[in-house]
Amino acid sequence: MTTQSAGQHELEPHLLPETARVVLVDDNQLRASVLATALQGASDLIIIVTAPDDRSLLGDLFPADLVLLALGGRQVSALATGAAALQSNPCAEVIFYCDDAAAPEVAAASVLGITRIVPAQHMAGWLASAGGLLARAAFLRRAAAAAIAAAPRPPTLTMVAEAPAPMPLPTAEMHFRESYIRCLLTRSGSRQEAAREAGVPYRTMCEMIRKLGIQEM
Repeated sequence: MTTQSAGQHELEPHLLPETARVVLVDDNQLRASVLATALQGASDLIIIVTAPDDRSLLGDLFPADLVLLALGGRQVSALATGAAALQSNPCAEVIFYCDDAAAPEVAAASVLGITRIVPAQHMAGWLASAGGLLARAAFLRRAAAAAIAAAPRPPTLTMVAEAPAPMPLPTAEMHFRESYIRCLLTRSGSRQEAAREAGVPYRTMCEMIRKLGIQEM
């Protein structure tokens, strides 16, 4: 694990492209230090601690995989920071925490439908077991999304790529009926059972099989 403050610029995102990154935003420096320490068991994490008023630096910290945001501090900006984090990385895990359930920003979070708010007194213990897992999971989602986006589209046959000509309704109905009956026959193993599943008389099923030219195995 590497812990840095927002003012230490040597940890630029492009220098560590294979490491999950955690950004912890809290104006309570002592609490932020305790939470960062709780993540020490995850040795492959980059943890960046910053104050919510470091706006000039915060934009350089994303994308992050795990974003930990204190609600109800002196700087009411955690909700906006969470939105910015998800805009930068839709795969991120964003966790809010607070020590004052009556804070206006907590009420605003509830109105916005944010229900995952951890009591601050339980945050360190929970992070010690869950923080590394959430960060790695979000990092893997981000890596997978990047790999999929970077993969070139496969070449396709022209005739397959072009939109098919519209099929007349009677033809479409016939194809559907044939596929449906073939599926029933394969699954049931007999005409009697297929007729029962289709909800038609046995003779009707036999006649449809004959008209469609279905050869039974």
